[in-house]
Amino acid sequence: PASQAAARSSRISGLMSSKMYGPSVYPYQPNGIWLSPWNGDEWKQNTGEDQYRRALYTYWKRSSPYPSMMTFDGVAREVCTVRRIRTNTPLQALTTLNDSAYIDIARSFAYRMQKLAGNDVKQQIKAGFKLATYHDIDDKSLSAFLNLYNTALSKFKNDPDKTCKMIGGMNEHTNAETAALAVVANAMLNLDEVVTKN
Repeated sequence: PASQAAARSSRISGLMSSKMYGPSVYPYQPNGIWLSPWNGDEWKQNTGEDQYRRALYTYWKRSSPYPSMMTFDGVAREVCTVRRIRTNTPLQALTTLNDSAYIDIARSFAYRMQKLAGNDVKQQIKAGFKLATYHDIDDKSLSAFLNLYNTALSKFKNDPDKTCKMIGGMNEHTNAETAALAVVANAMLNLDEVVTKN
């Protein structure tokens, strides 16, 4: 389910909030999805720790449920459900690869890899893989992630606007190397071993 996939990724990236109880929260959601023609309410995204709380705390509106929850078989909540169905669809992969919430998680995961392993990209990837899967990376996987990193790095070096967009704005992390590592982090968080088996 979306809540498990997001929670697992948030925990790995270091973003997961451990805050308990309190009012519902409003994590990232694109404008225009949450329409309220009867009362004009708007989805006002939380900032700080509240946007990284467990999905249990996400505000739920039956006429406009949170999109990624529905993509991951969230129930409509009109009737009691004993067991949720589980599916594996391309829409789920598109969500975890492209949804802004997951990109934000990948960024933070990249920062965490840099903090743990310094400037050596091989060590960064090894540290990230171990965090995500609880075991050491093999040579074949390391080579694949290094190729992905180098491909992304060459593109980001030639396009400062894309680099800035991948990092989410101008800050101390806005450089081609970190943006490329965020691409690797995103791919790592989308491994079947991480999404469904971990």
